[in-house]
Amino acid sequence: MPQRSSSSDAATTDSAAGGEGGGSTLLAVGAGVPAAMRRPVWRFSDYRIGARLYRGEVSSVYKATCLHSGMRVVLKVYDLQRVPENAVHTIVREIRIHTDLVHPNILALYGVFEEHERAVLVLESAARGDLFRIHRELPGCRMNEDQLRALVLVPLLESLAYLHSRGICHRDIKPENLLLTADWKLRVADLGAAIDLNAERAVTRTGTMEYMAPEVCRCPLKAGPYDNKDVPGLAYSTAADVWSVGILAFEMLVGFPPCIQLPCGRRVSAAADAGVAGLSFPNFVSAGGQDFITLALAERAGDRPTAAQLLRHPWLKHAVRIARASTAAAAAAAAAAQPPPAPSAAAAMSLRAAGLATAIAVATATVPVAGQGLAPVTAPQHERRVASGSTSVGRMATVREAPTPAFSRSNLAVAI
Repeated sequence: MPQRSSSSDAATTDSAAGGEGGGSTLLAVGAGVPAAMRRPVWRFSDYRIGARLYRGEVSSVYKATCLHSGMRVVLKVYDLQRVPENAVHTIVREIRIHTDLVHPNILALYGVFEEHERAVLVLESAARGDLFRIHRELPGCRMNEDQLRALVLVPLLESLAYLHSRGICHRDIKPENLLLTADWKLRVADLGAAIDLNAERAVTRTGTMEYMAPEVCRCPLKAGPYDNKDVPGLAYSTAADVWSVGILAFEMLVGFPPCIQLPCGRRVSAAADAGVAGLSFPNFVSAGGQDFITLALAERAGDRPTAAQLLRHPWLKHAVRIARASTAAAAAAAAAAQPPPAPSAAAAMSLRAAGLATAIAVATATVPVAGQGLAPVTAPQHERRVASGSTSVGRMATVREAPTPAFSRSNLAVAI
């Protein structure tokens, strides 16, 4: 588990994060970047670096303040010298997917730049931290149904309906990846495991075990990035995210995930000895809540409602009606923002980052798009059971899939 940084950590983060000066290349600008942050050159010296929130094998996360706009942000910094070649594709995919997303309940990616052999993602700050910690501080580690519907389920399903309409499966929905802003607005975070189903099949066991759908758990672990991409029988869909929503809803109401035997032989609870058909609820969970969760946890992916259909479930009807007005207003404001300028051709020729900039641009061009004060700024990574023998990118708590390779060290021009 990651350790919280001390005051001495913050004093050393400038050098750890990359320092000031030197060549910097703007790789991508998010579709929803605020006007005050738009500029042709992005660099470390644009930020006052604060405490380190997380340190993994290949990435670190820092609090920071943008000196141009005064906005508090979070910097996710990949050390490209430590990133395995296969994982470069995961970073490219994360940037490509996240850059184009504009939704009031998805954590905004403002921009990505490369400097001093680091790829830096500049992200929106969510001051109240992650749902895992907030949930653990509630009496009995339980939300009531009104809290769950209004604070979590409606905005989560709205964001998933948006992602799924674009062919994107998040693949790691869990409390740690759901953040809350100062005004208690939910943000879906961490697109590191997300996949665009328009571009490639999802055929790998990936995500976090407690929230992993049966069809995901049935997939084998991969020895190489090409493995099983030509096996359509293994491919799963956005219904995997709906399963995760069902698990999460049960956990928020009851205080722990349900006891379900997974097809890969693992259990989401050591006490589990029955399948979904044997799922039982405490008597304080309403009939509507039980029906919602049971539908989301249908064992066959094709039997699960979509995220959009779950938003029409009677149990959510009142919460949806209340939330829709503010959600629609936020979405309209985001859509009205002018698109940011593209990086200049000269900037894209940086020796250190030209390959990564080209990879992101090529991927974007060739992939079709379908129709009360608690935790820190970003989600701390809490220990979860993961698939045996797996590896991760920047996070030891999740299993990451390397997508079908299209890029390598040679065309990245980065010595990793």
